[in-house]
Amino acid sequence: MAYTTNDNGQEFFQADLYTGTGNTGATLARTFDGNVDLNPGLLYMFKRTSGGNMHNIMTNEILGTGSIWLTTSGDSATGGILDSFDSDGYTHATANQGGYYHNENNKEYGVWAWKNMAASSANNTDGTITSSVRTDANLGLSYVRWTGTSADGTIGHGLGKRPKAIWMYPVQVAANNGSTNRIWWWEANSWNHVINNALNASQNAESDSTNGRVGAFNGSSQGTSSIFSVFSGNSSYEGVNHSSQDYLALVWTDVQGFSKFSWYKGNGNDNGAFVYTGFKPALIMIRGMHATGTRCFDYRRDPDNRDDGHFVGVNDSQSEISDANTKIDILSNGFKIRCSHTGLNASGNKYGFCAWAENPFVTSTGVPTVAR
Repeated sequence: MAYTTNDNGQEFFQADLYTGTGNTGATLARTFDGNVDLNPGLLYMFKRTSGGNMHNIMTNEILGTGSIWLTTSGDSATGGILDSFDSDGYTHATANQGGYYHNENNKEYGVWAWKNMAASSANNTDGTITSSVRTDANLGLSYVRWTGTSADGTIGHGLGKRPKAIWMYPVQVAANNGSTNRIWWWEANSWNHVINNALNASQNAESDSTNGRVGAFNGSSQGTSSIFSVFSGNSSYEGVNHSSQDYLALVWTDVQGFSKFSWYKGNGNDNGAFVYTGFKPALIMIRGMHATGTRCFDYRRDPDNRDDGHFVGVNDSQSEISDANTKIDILSNGFKIRCSHTGLNASGNKYGFCAWAENPFVTSTGVPTVAR
């Protein structure tokens, strides 16, 4: 049996860099430069240089290019960012283009893009709460949408494997008692703990007292190959399952040779942990469960291992940081921590990570990937 069926990570994920033009007079198309075309269905856009508007942006194929989520606060907003997902890139919308987070003149930007599923959503009744699900097994991602019930419950996800990460994106904060919670669960979280990415909370430690919680641990049927769970926190369901409100979750699982969601323990010295992923990572997100936010590294911003790696926070209103004290090496089969910084390697602390491949360690025909 082949090690993986995903021989080329760029069929499923690509990163892009561009410089803003300040243009406001017409739509502006951008084309990826990977070794294969990628029609995106999920985009994270972030600013690399400081000054001006600092929000990072998420948009996806479920709500379409007319809806966005800005950094750590609020629900989906309407318009002003993208006009379309294209066959090999994306097109900026005309509205607010010159100064609204994504195309300020001479400012540097980055993009992470996952492929469009080119599929329709389907009702799923595997859980106690009916969901609408759109899934791609090769991508290891399911978009799951449901209406809240203000009760503990289970929700079908359609992946066929137990989830390893769940990222909540409420669609209707204004109607949801004003909650700005964005609850994220990672495999690294402690039992019944989650990460709160609400306004001014993205740097906080994991918590078991957010306004609603979500999880898929392999125990007590909280998470299985067919369902994950939502349950109360602070006697509230606002972040995950408030009555009659609209919720969207990005539900991820491991795909051999393409994605990995797990954790490592810090040792407090420059010879840190080696983390085996089974592929050469294109994007790595690392978060200490004790706080400090999420640090993200990718192959476009740092094509070579170096002493001053660049990282950006996926849920932070801040520019990219170049830090000689926050170093990792990206290898053909994983990554190696090369610093003692508390954000990546404090002794005894637990660090969750999410990683996606540039190339698998070994292709389906047995060809190995070389390190950079």
